[in-house]
Amino acid sequence: MSLLSDVLVISGVAMDLVGATVLSHAHNAESMVDIREEIGAEKSALGEKDAFATQAQLLAEKRIGFFLLTLGLSLNLAGLVMKTTEGTWTMAALAASVVVAGLAGSALWVRMRGRRIRREIQEARRSEGAGDLPEQ
Repeated sequence: MSLLSDVLVISGVAMDLVGATVLSHAHNAESMVDIREEIGAEKSALGEKDAFATQAQLLAEKRIGFFLLTLGLSLNLAGLVMKTTEGTWTMAALAASVVVAGLAGSALWVRMRGRRIRREIQEARRSEGAGDLPEQ
C-alpha cells in the first residue's frame, strides 16, 4: 500500500507541474496578444491565422492546464489518503466532504458574484440609455 500511495503522490505533484507549465504558457501568450492589441499590431499569436483562432488556442490550453492540475491534485490527495494511519475510509470520507463543501461554496460564490455583475451591467445600460433621451 505504501508504494501505491507514494506513486500517487509523486505522479500527482508531477502532473501539477505540467498543468502549471501549460497555464503559464497560456497566460504568457495571452499577455502577448494584449500587448500586440495595444500597440495596434496583428492580434494573433502562437502562429494562428487570426485573433479568434488565437483565443480558441488559448482557451484550449487553459482547459487542459486546469484539467491536469485537477488530475494531479486528485492523485496527490488519493496518495495522501492511502498513506494515512488513521483509517483509509475515514480520511477518504473527510477528503470527499471537504471537496464537496469547497465546490458548493465556489458555486455559491460564483452565483452571487454573477448576479451582482449582471445587476451592475443592467444599471449601466439603463443610465447609458437615459442619457440618450432627448431633453424637453
